[in-house]
Amino acid sequence: MAEAPASGPERLDDPERLWIWERHVYLDEHKRSWLPIILKTDEKLQVIMRQQDVSLGSPMTPEQLTAYELPLLWQLYPGKRYRGSDSKFWLILYHVKFRGVEDMLLELLESEEYL
Repeated sequence: MAEAPASGPERLDDPERLWIWERHVYLDEHKRSWLPIILKTDEKLQVIMRQQDVSLGSPMTPEQLTAYELPLLWQLYPGKRYRGSDSKFWLILYHVKFRGVEDMLLELLESEEYL
């Protein structure tokens, strides 16, 4: 009997926008919640955005988030990039769904890599 092929990661459409709702919770245009996991090294800053349903609290104002280290809004741009509300660009290294978990890995680009 033939076995079914192993299913690999599913590639997905990237959210058009991710905007902050409260500290460590972003929403996309479909009101799905995304949780950032920040990865820092001396050479680069990366963020894993994990889509996970959470109970939403009250939205925070920009004034409440003044010291937040990530952009308050990410807007999808051509070339698999997001532009943050701080005008910095983030490259989408991957966006997959595997075993029911949807993850997107973003990497902050240096200013000379924007073009």
